[in-house]
Amino acid sequence: MGSLTKYVSNDRPEFAVFIEDDDKVCYAYLWKEGENIIAHVWLYNVAATPGEPELQVEENHPFLNSAEFIKENLEPFDAWSPIEVTWDFSEETVANIFLASRLIAKLTVGSCPGWSSLVTKDGPLALKM
Repeated sequence: MGSLTKYVSNDRPEFAVFIEDDDKVCYAYLWKEGENIIAHVWLYNVAATPGEPELQVEENHPFLNSAEFIKENLEPFDAWSPIEVTWDFSEETVANIFLASRLIAKLTVGSCPGWSSLVTKDGPLALKM
């Protein structure tokens, strides 16, 4: 059963991060009220990791990340996963996503894709952090 979790900024509540696991793949989305999704990043595959990118077939959306880009594929999150999102609005809007105090992803306005510590190199679904 998939999940969708929302993390709203206390300082600027028009910004939120949604983490969506649809039982195939998990992404984080930076959302702004009135503009909807303004950035995204791959977090992990739930389904079997493909050997080749599946970006050529639009019906596969949302896309699994392929083996050539994955450094670490996390276990799927559940209600008890220690996820925290911190916000920085100093020079640009930055949402940092932590799992058990470990920075796993970063999103900024327009980062499509955002950055991940879970990939080995820049790819179409995440940039190396």
